[in-house]
Amino acid sequence: MDGSAEVLALVGVGILLTALYLQAESFVDPLIRGIAVQSLLLAVLLGWLAWTTRSVDLAILAGLAVAVRAGLIPYVLRRQIRAFRWRMRELHAAHRVTGHALAAVALAIIAWFVFQQTLASIFPQPGAALPFVLLVEGLLMLATRSNTIVQVIGYLEEENAVVYAGALFAQGFPLFVEVVVFLDVLGVVLVAVILSIQRDVTGTPEEAALEELAG
Repeated sequence: MDGSAEVLALVGVGILLTALYLQAESFVDPLIRGIAVQSLLLAVLLGWLAWTTRSVDLAILAGLAVAVRAGLIPYVLRRQIRAFRWRMRELHAAHRVTGHALAAVALAIIAWFVFQQTLASIFPQPGAALPFVLLVEGLLMLATRSNTIVQVIGYLEEENAVVYAGALFAQGFPLFVEVVVFLDVLGVVLVAVILSIQRDVTGTPEEAALEELAG
């Protein structure tokens, strides 16, 4: 494995670890920070690929990942939960954290095995299985979390997985940059729409109905 592949593998493992962290966390504020770190690592990966391939498109995408995914959207989400004085934990999430963490690890192993058995011969690039695993982890978060803000974070993780896969497999695709820009715009619009809805739609408990924090 050459130096470039080692860097890609190291950053990819970091992205995967952030995905597992998101599954094991029940407090909303750390989840927002976690998706920001994941997006920042994705930007590092895009920047490294841009440097090694001399790709202006990937450099633009790295800048967008920092500005929109690691900066703007987490900033808006964090301001929103503080402006409405929402508690930082999902309702009844304390009883599900262990199950979520175990399911995330098991699903990551299964997704890795499935990729190696079905798609590894088509996508032989080093670390090719990691965006596939990240995509599955995002789907798990969307399927198992009831808090709308946390589901937005799951959607952002899905976007990160798509961009990650595209950077590895579709760098020369003519519409790759346009698709990523569309996903960024869609993410901003989604956040704006969700944060304009009444608080009781989000599934975040009001102060009078908050569960007692354990631990």
